[in-house]
Amino acid sequence: MHSPDASILRHATPADAAIALSWTPAAESLRRWAGPGTRWPATPESLWADISSPDATTFALEPSGLGLVGFGQVRFRAQAYGHLARIIVSPNHRGLGLGRSLCTALMREAVRLHPIKAFSLYVFPDNPHAIALYRSLGFVERGRHEKFDCLLMEAPLPAVTPS
Repeated sequence: MHSPDASILRHATPADAAIALSWTPAAESLRRWAGPGTRWPATPESLWADISSPDATTFALEPSGLGLVGFGQVRFRAQAYGHLARIIVSPNHRGLGLGRSLCTALMREAVRLHPIKAFSLYVFPDNPHAIALYRSLGFVERGRHEKFDCLLMEAPLPAVTPS
């Protein structure tokens, strides 16, 4: 397991998005990670344009000595939720606890960035590893997305303590 304290979360750049794009080399894997509005074939420039919006703050996880291993966003949803989005860990670094480090760091950023009452995220129901991680962080299922086949999960604000 990787120590969360050794992880560095920083604002992402278009170059980081290019690396994350390499982790999703097929149209379906990109759509599942970056969303249905993402263009295919994607270029680093088109991906950055597709995922950038005024309500999203994009982060890169770069633990000491490992380089870029994670990528994710924090959004302000429904004027109440710190919404975690576009969460991905490098395929070469999965299973090391970095997804937990990334999610915890994103939750701390959500608290810092927005006047939130809780956390939310969407996850595909056929992603049991992600669902198990989110449940372990205090998220519970709240239903399905109206248009896309994904679950809405929410967690109370005390699920993470600010650092």
